[in-house]
Amino acid sequence: MPDNQSPVQKHILLLLFLHIATKGICQKTVFIDTYNLPAEIKAGQVIVEMPFGYADILKVSGDTAGLKTAGDIFIDVACTDYPINASLVSLNKSRVASFLKRFPFIEEGQLAQVNFFQQTDGALREKAITMFHGLIVTFRPKQTVENAKKEVVKLEEIVKTGTPGPEERSATAVTKQDSATNELEKIYAQRPRKFQNGKWYIQVGRGGIVSVDSDVPKKSPLDSFITRAPKDALEESLINKDEYKEFKGSTAIRIYYPHWVSEELLIPKKTVTVAEKPVVTIRTNRIPDTSILNILDRTKWQKATIVVDVTGSMYKYTAQLLLWVKTNPIGNSSKNFVFFNDGDNKPDKDKQIGNTGGIYYKTCNGYVEVEALMKSTMAKGGGGDYPENNIEALITGEKIFPAADFQVMIADNWAPIKDKIFWNLLTKPVRIVVCGATEFNVNIDYLNLARKTNGSVHLMESDLYNLSGLKEGEILKVGKNTFVVKNGVFVETGYDLNNK
Repeated sequence: MPDNQSPVQKHILLLLFLHIATKGICQKTVFIDTYNLPAEIKAGQVIVEMPFGYADILKVSGDTAGLKTAGDIFIDVACTDYPINASLVSLNKSRVASFLKRFPFIEEGQLAQVNFFQQTDGALREKAITMFHGLIVTFRPKQTVENAKKEVVKLEEIVKTGTPGPEERSATAVTKQDSATNELEKIYAQRPRKFQNGKWYIQVGRGGIVSVDSDVPKKSPLDSFITRAPKDALEESLINKDEYKEFKGSTAIRIYYPHWVSEELLIPKKTVTVAEKPVVTIRTNRIPDTSILNILDRTKWQKATIVVDVTGSMYKYTAQLLLWVKTNPIGNSSKNFVFFNDGDNKPDKDKQIGNTGGIYYKTCNGYVEVEALMKSTMAKGGGGDYPENNIEALITGEKIFPAADFQVMIADNWAPIKDKIFWNLLTKPVRIVVCGATEFNVNIDYLNLARKTNGSVHLMESDLYNLSGLKEGEILKVGKNTFVVKNGVFVETGYDLNNK
C-alpha cells in the first residue's frame, strides 16, 4: 500500500483497524473470479469505491441516510489478487477503517461480518486496475417498535400482492372413479394380465391340488376346481403318478385351476361426480422472493411443528409462509406454530441465555389464526443484537407440541444462534429452512444444529440430509463454502477455487 498518508492519518487508521482485528468480528477471505456489483442499489445498501491499492474513498453511493439508523452491518471488501497470493489483510482492514472514519456514528459492535473477496481475474496489473475495489455494505435498520409496525405493513403488502384475485377459475364438476373401483384396482394390480381380442384379461383363482379331507373351499366365486377320486384323476391324466402317491389315501381331491377373466367384468368402471376445488396459484412473479415457497412445496413435510424467526427484516420470508398456508390447507402439514422475536424488545443487557423470551405458540385451525399469531409476535418485538434465541424457541416447541415427529425452523442466515449451549437438550430432528443464504455464506450454526439433531438444512436450490452421518475429517461442500468435521462439529475450511 503506497505510503501517501500523513502521520496523523496513519496513526488513526492503525488504531481503528487494530481495534477491528481484535474485536472478534466474523471475517472470511474468499477467492472469486470477479465480484459482481448489484445491478441496482437498493435500500439498505451502500457502495464505497476506492482506488486500486489504496484505502482512500473515491465515491460513496446508495442508502447513506439509512446508515444513521442501521442495526447489523455486513461488509464485503472487494480487492484483486495482485500480486498473486500477496497478503492484502492490512490494506483491506484499512479500507474498513476508512469507511468507519467516513461514518463516525457507526459503532464497531454493529459490524456483524466482514468478507474479503480477492478477485483472481486481476492477476495482471493492467487488468487489476480496471476492476472494482472497495466496500459493498449491506445493513438492516435497528429494530424498534416503530420499525416492527412498518414491517407488519410490508408483510401485508407482499401477501396481498402474491394472493390470487377473483380472476382465478371457479370450481368445476369433474367425474372420478368411485372408491370401490379404486379398491378393486389395488386388489388386482399385482395379478398377471394379458391382452387378447382387443380386451385385457386378468388371471384369477388359486391353483394346486388339495385333499377334500383337509380342504375347506374358499367362498370366492373366482376359484375354479374339479373334484375327483385320486384313482380317477390319474386315469384321466389330471394328475401324475407322484401326485397320486401323495393323495391316494384321500377320500377325494380338489384340483384348482387359475383362469382368465376380462378386466371389465372384474373391475366395473363406476364413477361419481364431485365438485373440484379451484386451483390456487400464488403470483410468484409479483413478490420479491420465492425461496421459502420453493422449499416448502418440494419437501411437503407432515406431522411437524413449524418454528419461525420473525425478527427484523424477515418479513419477505415470513410472508411466503403465509402465502403457502393460504394455498395449502392446514392439517396437510402441521397445525402447530411457534413464532419468536428474540425478547419482546427487551434491552440486550437484560437478555438471559435460555430465558430471553418473545416466544408465542398456538395450534392453528386456519390461515387467519396463523396470520394473527405472526403479526402479534412481530409487533411485540423485532430482535436487538443479531444473535437470536433459536434453541429456546425449539425447546419450547418440543415441550408444547410433544406429538410432532420433528420441527421445521425458518431461520435467518444473517443471525447466528446465541443459545447453542442448550442444543444438546433437543430430542427431535430439526429441519432448517435458511433464509438469505448465498453460495458464499451459509451460516455454520445451522449446519451444526442440523448435525446435532439428526436433522437437515434446506436452501433455495438444495436439501442437505444426513449431516449427522459425516465422520470426523469428512468434507461438506455447500455452494462455494467448504466445511470439515472436526471434534464432532463443522468447521469452515475455505473455498474451492475449482468451484467457481
